Amino acid sequence: MNSLRPEPILSHASRRRIVVLLSAALTLIAIDLSVRHARPILNRYRINEYQQRPAALAAASPAPDIILLGSSRARYALVPQVFKSVTGQVAYNCAISGSKVVEWLTIARQAFAEHTPHVVVLGLNASELRADYCPAEAARNLFDWLDLIESCRTDGIHLEVIGGYLHSTIAPIWTLLDQRYALRMWGQEELAEFLPKQAQQSRELRDRVARPMPSDGYYHPWSDGRRLQNLEVKLLRNVADVEAATPPEFSADSPTFSRLAQLLDWFAERNIRVAVAYLPNSPRTEARWKTIEPQMIARISEICRGCGAEFIPCEESRSNADFMEEIHMGLPLATRISRHIADRIVQRRLLPAEILAGRQPD
Repeated sequence: MNSLRPEPILSHASRRRIVVLLSAALTLIAIDLSVRHARPILNRYRINEYQQRPAALAAASPAPDIILLGSSRARYALVPQVFKSVTGQVAYNCAISGSKVVEWLTIARQAFAEHTPHVVVLGLNASELRADYCPAEAARNLFDWLDLIESCRTDGIHLEVIGGYLHSTIAPIWTLLDQRYALRMWGQEELAEFLPKQAQQSRELRDRVARPMPSDGYYHPWSDGRRLQNLEVKLLRNVADVEAATPPEFSADSPTFSRLAQLLDWFAERNIRVAVAYLPNSPRTEARWKTIEPQMIARISEICRGCGAEFIPCEESRSNADFMEEIHMGLPLATRISRHIADRIVQRRLLPAEILAGRQPD
């Protein structure tokens, strides 16, 4: 009579799957721990303006009375020293590359919770109020879950926004997700012998990160003497090398205009005076946007009137040589435009009367 052998609890295939899964889990944990350990090195390649610039603003002493907001256009176009020389008040450039109206609203809610400036200068352009805009950058860098709900209700449901928010919540758990770009930059520099061009890109990024934040938040590439890097030179060299700024889509009823009104109303509720400065494009871009841009400007002006904000068109004479590329202006034009806006702030008495009475411009 044959003895009965007990059946194995797990088959060979099941045991193999468990080993594979455990090995994969241990590998992922090891990678995560390694990336966490290397974070001080990887942070040398990491620029997070949504954290760095508001933090620098909060630490500024004395606290600025004029805050300059906007995207990279405003970051180059609004010169704090010019505002100080005209108004006698400390100004700070807190503009962030890639940001748009929802990012500005979220930054304002966070940055002005403790210190309220006298005046906010919002430098914007038609491209920042395009109809197809969705606040993915805000979701990735600024949103909490209440902001996400508000965005879905106001701006509509966008997978990019939900994905950006999920990225921000998962990244602290899975570090590689948050550090993969920095890891690539580090790898390129380590492989400089084989990837010299990519390694140079990594070194330039590392140098930018290491550069200390200016006390007024402002830095312009032409201040380093790179005056010849302008759009006119690039067009003469090779038109195909010039990155074409895409003409914005216009819809007078798009959520982005509702968000602009929401931002201006938020400032008004807190008695913060706002100057909305329309920052011009290069002649090349202006010519390509001629069917859209006037409608955008008219709609922005209309919203400013309805919200009690000062609308300042900046129509100074300019050429392609005044721009670094199609949309970012050079330092001389930025200085002229900043003086025009600052003069308008004084003329329209946007600063408190006691400040205007006692101001001592440089």
